[in-house]
Amino acid sequence: MKPILFMLMISSTLLFAVSSKQDDKTGLVWQDDQSVAQNEMMQEEAMAYCQKLELDGFEDWRLPTLKEAYTIVDMTQERPALKKGFEIRNDEQFWTSTSFVKNPKKEAWRISMSYGKAEPYNKNRTYHVRCVRGQLID
Repeated sequence: MKPILFMLMISSTLLFAVSSKQDDKTGLVWQDDQSVAQNEMMQEEAMAYCQKLELDGFEDWRLPTLKEAYTIVDMTQERPALKKGFEIRNDEQFWTSTSFVKNPKKEAWRISMSYGKAEPYNKNRTYHVRCVRGQLID
């Protein structure tokens, strides 16, 4: 009986902890695989990429809002200003789904994980993408 229980514990850990990380404070689950460091795309492409993403058995991924992106920023850290526990610790710029109110058709917010600074940029620029799933925070 003990070997079966041990196998179940190992299997469930491997299944849910391979390519994503759950934020204990918000409950949001964040993409945390090599694609985070490798992929760069325009904001519209980033939104489509997240909607099509199949990761760790889930298909309900999306591009995070600016508010959600800030939930994984740790301003006591720099390069990257990212909460501990993420395997992929990239200090680049990342797209959010939040359009810039003054120019929503052309600009959206991106967040720099170097120091946690956010700025609106042209949606046609290419930045990194870290998808999220869970209850929407906006």
